[in-house]
Amino acid sequence: MSEPAIVIPLSEFQRFSAATQDELRIWLDSAFRAPPPIQTVSMMRDETGLALLDVGQARLFLNNCNDKTTGILRHIAAANGDFLMSSVCALTGNDSSQLRAAWAGMTKRCRTVTKNPEAQLLSWFREGDDWRGVMAAQTVASMRIALEARGAAGAAP
Repeated sequence: MSEPAIVIPLSEFQRFSAATQDELRIWLDSAFRAPPPIQTVSMMRDETGLALLDVGQARLFLNNCNDKTTGILRHIAAANGDFLMSSVCALTGNDSSQLRAAWAGMTKRCRTVTKNPEAQLLSWFREGDDWRGVMAAQTVASMRIALEARGAAGAAP
């Protein structure tokens, strides 16, 4: 007896958002243990030098994360990895100087998970009076999956 399947023609797959395409590639990668998927980089943002976490690494990253960090990551994932510092400040009730420890902790955790002392989870760019943060699309897709699994297990949102 065979299991039902979903077939997606390439032309339809290409109509999905970049984030959805990345999520599907990551799922296929984990389902078939294939080599890492070819990454697509959005033309609207520079992801050069950013860590590309897979789902397993994202789950490891989230182990023992506090509620504040988890909330920030949920916010970043919901924003497709392209967010303003002011939006995180509004979410946490902190000003940007009070968030330095959170950013430093995420960078350290990213370096630990990737075993790369140079790894960067986020890139920052000045945008007027604010700062724009960017996370790689693959990492965003992996974080979404890991955060969803964490939420389903009853962990803090």
